[in-house]
Amino acid sequence: MTSKSNSNQATKMAKDFALQGVDGKTYKLSDFKGKKVYLKFWASWCSICLSTLGDTNDLAKEQSGKDYVVLSVVSPTFNGEKSADDFKEWYKSLDYKNMPVLMDTKGELLKEYGIRSYPSALFVGSDGSFAKTHIGYMSKEDIEKTLKEIK
Repeated sequence: MTSKSNSNQATKMAKDFALQGVDGKTYKLSDFKGKKVYLKFWASWCSICLSTLGDTNDLAKEQSGKDYVVLSVVSPTFNGEKSADDFKEWYKSLDYKNMPVLMDTKGELLKEYGIRSYPSALFVGSDGSFAKTHIGYMSKEDIEKTLKEIK
């Protein structure tokens, strides 16, 4: 898959959200003001998504003291995803404890951010503006490079 940068989004501010994680905590984009945010949108049925969860988990583990935050987002009952309860139960069996998994149970973030396929990455600059979107596979190295390039 190819990268898609949307110049329209380059100056658009990312709308704040409040989503509950599978860990029970509530995550808001505004909680990370001043940091770059890598949002990974994925689904449990997506083999490419599953094959990259280890890298995403590693990035989240390495974020301590860095100028970025890693968040992943699933949308239960949307686009063929399991129900919220089934997803939580399934996710418990995986060993990815460093990356927050946020539950977009109403699909509002999918619509707001224009996410139509998985995996998709959305990068938010430290000023809260959309910096870049990427549809499809993205290596850990490319994610790190993008996080260094954006402001």
